[in-house]
Formats: sequence, C-alpha cells, structure tokens
Amino acid sequence: MGICGCGKTTVGKELSKSLGIPFLDADDFHPRENVMKMSRGQALTDEDRWPWLAAIVEHIQHNHRNSFVLGCSALKESYRAYLGQRLQVHPVLLELSFEEAKARMDQRKDHFMPSSLIQSQLDTLEIPKDGLKLSATTPLNELVDKLDQNFRKLL
Repeated sequence: MGICGCGKTTVGKELSKSLGIPFLDADDFHPRENVMKMSRGQALTDEDRWPWLAAIVEHIQHNHRNSFVLGCSALKESYRAYLGQRLQVHPVLLELSFEEAKARMDQRKDHFMPSSLIQSQLDTLEIPKDGLKLSATTPLNELVDKLDQNFRKLL
C-alpha cells in the first residue's frame, strides 16, 4: 500500500512470483469514471473509492479465497478495515517522499495517474498502526526478500 509511485505494482508482482501466489492490481478495479477523474487531475473522494473497494472485495471473495498479493493504495484506515472485514489483511506501507514520488511519476508513460495528485494522496494517507513500513527507495530485490521472509510463514 502507499501513494502513487511508491512501487505497489512492481513490488507486488515480484513478491507474488517469489511466493508463487497471484498478484492483483487494485487499479484494474477502478470504474471508468474514477480513471477519467484522476486523468483530469481530480482527486478521488470517499464516495468515489467505496464502489472501487467493493469491487476488489467481491472479486477476491469469488476468485481468490486463498493467499494473494494485492497492490492497493488503501490510504485510509477505514479502507483497510473494509478490505479486512472479509479478508485477512497484512498491510505493507511503501513509504515515499513527495519529491521521490514526483520524480517517479514524471517518468511514467501511459498511466492515468498524474503527479499533480501526489499531494492529495499524502494528505489522505493514514499511516497504518499495524503492519510493515518499508522505504520504497530500498532496492527491489531487498524489499522482495524482506517481504518474502515475513509472508512465507503465513502461507
């Protein structure tokens, strides 16, 4: 979990390969209206996010009852609680500064999320009380190794 540009998809895909379990990208569950709104540089509201979160939970309940890796911003505790009401959630926050997120986002090609929304995500972010907090600037292989060690025992 974390703000845009922190590496949720990159780290999640590599972790899922390492653990041999599916990866789900929460971005794939956004309704078209959310994608269009973000593409215009408009931040999502809670009203925009609840149907998106419901779609994620519904998909998981019908298709992935076992272990999986989910790359999801899950910025608020209430979002994580909603995801966790029917799923066992182990949040991992990939922490990233505004400056580093902007540098990463400015290098992205063909992604709907503009760097102009970074600050709104930082403003919305509620640091999880439980779970791991890791620097998103840690080399990918080190992040995956650490996460693999933490989560392999849960499988």
